[in-house]
This record gives sequence, structure tokens and C-alpha cells, in this order.
Amino acid sequence: MALSRRLAIIAGGFGGLGTATGRILRAKGAHLALLYAPFEKLRKDEVLENGYGKPESGDISTYECDITSEQSVATAFGSISKDISTAAFPSILINAAGYVSVQPLEDTSAEEASKNLDNNLLGPIIVSTAFARLFWENAEKTKASDGGHAVPPGRIVSISSQAAHTALDLHGAYCASKAGLMGLTRCMANEWGSRGITANTVSPTVAMTTLGKKAWADPERRDAFLKQIPTGRFAEPEEIGQAIAFLCRDDSGMINGADIRVDGGFTIH
Repeated sequence: MALSRRLAIIAGGFGGLGTATGRILRAKGAHLALLYAPFEKLRKDEVLENGYGKPESGDISTYECDITSEQSVATAFGSISKDISTAAFPSILINAAGYVSVQPLEDTSAEEASKNLDNNLLGPIIVSTAFARLFWENAEKTKASDGGHAVPPGRIVSISSQAAHTALDLHGAYCASKAGLMGLTRCMANEWGSRGITANTVSPTVAMTTLGKKAWADPERRDAFLKQIPTGRFAEPEEIGQAIAFLCRDDSGMINGADIRVDGGFTIH
């Protein structure tokens, strides 16, 4: 398979886009390490079964992790490091966790703004640096034990948003956090590209996850927004996952610091 012997770590692995991406990467041969938020612990088994069926091949592991906590991330990555087998090298990170709130900018409290910034920007900083250290550590071990055996290329793909490219009404803090994520990604691409890791983003429009369907259930509101998308529809989670998977391929190594917009043309206006 295209991604055999690879471990894909997915922050936000229980979310709609994280799960869609995980299924695609798993189908390509990758093992999965899913990071889930503490509040998701009680529904872990349900989410796993609904998203992946009953994993019987031992190619999916789960780790409780608050991505906004340096200690929590360190603990989760410490467990991943201990669990790594010869069958899977930690070469892929998907930053799929996120938070969004909707209110007029003048009504956005510091607390609410922090929730957007912490989950959408601070979290990816903490998780990505932990991943980079894990990648380099295992690269050195692989080279030492295999006599210079080729190390799989490192890939970081973060889910940004059309909100990083244009001003969306009532999404001030969210727009700022996603624009910041793209700035962070360019810096990772610049600093880590020469050390074996590329970093890119994917910017979706509204995706028809379970939450997306609920949020856009009102026909009048939905139709008004769809008029702004040239393709006339929202994105399916699998379409986002396929774009992410493309950036994870070995032959995508010259795509670094880039962004793929999966928005139906919303941001071309």
C-alpha cells in the first residue's frame, strides 16, 4: 500500500474531518494514532465503531489529549513513542482539531476569543513541535539500526478554513485563528523542510459532517450561503480527506508551505 509502515497521528481524530481523513489514510495502509479530547472519553468506543467499524488488526490506537496543554500533549506523545512498533514509522501528523464560535466581533469576549486561538493555533503549535521531535528521534534510531535505511518523509497537514482567506461575518476570532495557523504552517515549512518534514494546509468551505449538517439545517440560511459558492454545494468530508491524503504522499514532497482550497470557489470573489 502507498502508506504502509507509516503511522499517521491525527489530532482531532474523533471529529468528522479527522475521521474521514483517518479512513482514507488507513485504506492506503497507514496505522493510526487518534488523539481525542478529554470530554470525548465516554464515547470513545462508540465513535471508533461508527467511524472505523471494529478495529481488529491492531492498526488503530487512541490517546486522550488536550492539545492546548503542553503537559497533556507530552504525555500522549510519550505513550505513542512507547507503543511504536516496527510496522509503523511516525511520519504523518494531521491537525484536525478545532473550535469555532459565532457572534459579532464587538460581543466577542476575551474568553471566547481564547477558545478559538487556543484550539486552532496554540494547539497545532504544541502538537506539531511534539510530532517533529518524535519524527527526528525515530529517524535517528532508524538510520542507526538499519545502516542508513531510508526514512519515510515527514508530513504535517493542518486543516485551516476559507475563513483564513476572507472575512466572514460573525467569525472574527475564528478568522484570526485560522489565518494564524497558515502563518505558523509557512514557518514550519521554512524551518523543517530541510530536516525531512513538509507542512501544508487545506482550507475547506462548510463540510457536511454531522455537525455541519446540523449547523446549516435552516434552508433559507443554507441557500443564501450556497449562492456564494460557484459549484453550488458544500464539501463532503471525504473530499477534504482526499486533499489531505494527497499532501501526505511521498511524491508530494515539493509541496511545502502551500494551501489547498477545497471551497468550491468561494474565495475567488
